[in-house]
Amino acid sequence: MIPIYKIIINDEETGIDRISLVKYPAVESNFLAFEKNEKKLTFKADEEQKIIMGVLARADYPIYRYDTQIGEYYIQFSKEVIKELAEKLLSDGHQNWVNIEHKKDSDVDGVKMVQMFIKDKKKGINPDGFDDVSDGSLFATFKVHNEDIWKEIKNGTFKGFSVEGLFGFEKIDEDEDEKLYDEIMDLIKTISKLR
Repeated sequence: MIPIYKIIINDEETGIDRISLVKYPAVESNFLAFEKNEKKLTFKADEEQKIIMGVLARADYPIYRYDTQIGEYYIQFSKEVIKELAEKLLSDGHQNWVNIEHKKDSDVDGVKMVQMFIKDKKKGINPDGFDDVSDGSLFATFKVHNEDIWKEIKNGTFKGFSVEGLFGFEKIDEDEDEKLYDEIMDLIKTISKLR
């Protein structure tokens, strides 16, 4: 059985450092891009808003990882940790620290966060196009002023977000681990059928 670890915040150094524009987001949710009248992107050059919205951290969603020291494993962000990470991201002032594919020295200018929110259907915070994303998940909207980056978004080079930072990990206990593992396998089967 592949172990499952939950993300924890365990000291002042822990948290989201950057938001990366990626082709294949680990949260398996692409961002949406919008034109002038809030419709999904159709790329009319003179009417573009150059706005992208998507998931930064997906609540209680298993993210597959492989590491030479640990091997295969899954990580999960709880709703509580996502809330803490969002608050810390803003208090640290890192909301506009954006890079490309988590590459060193790939920071980009001109991609500015204009909104961040946590999905909560009971409060009416439920963005269209993300029905499969759980309540408690962290979303962000960015205005893209950088023309080169916008061109790459339009041509599909970047399709989503990925968070980058220093996180603590805690292995989920074995009883909970087995239940979550079964849920993960069911989720993987469902996703495979949808593709």
